[in-house]
Amino acid sequence: MSKNNQILEIVAEILEVEVNEVTLTTELDEDNWDSLAVVTFISEIDSTFDQIISPSAVNKVETVADLIALVK
Repeated sequence: MSKNNQILEIVAEILEVEVNEVTLTTELDEDNWDSLAVVTFISEIDSTFDQIISPSAVNKVETVADLIALVK
């Protein structure tokens, strides 16, 4: 499975939607991307990719594509 697909699955799980409802242009705002979502995303990326991402960077994202860009 590609990195992008793994991240889409992580985001779908956090947003509690089906993975086919999440695209690169899915917007992340205060209604669906709160502090718990940020912490959960950071934890999932750490366990899946062994990479630590800055919470402030994750807080600044606007779309799923922005999240993918953070994961190297």
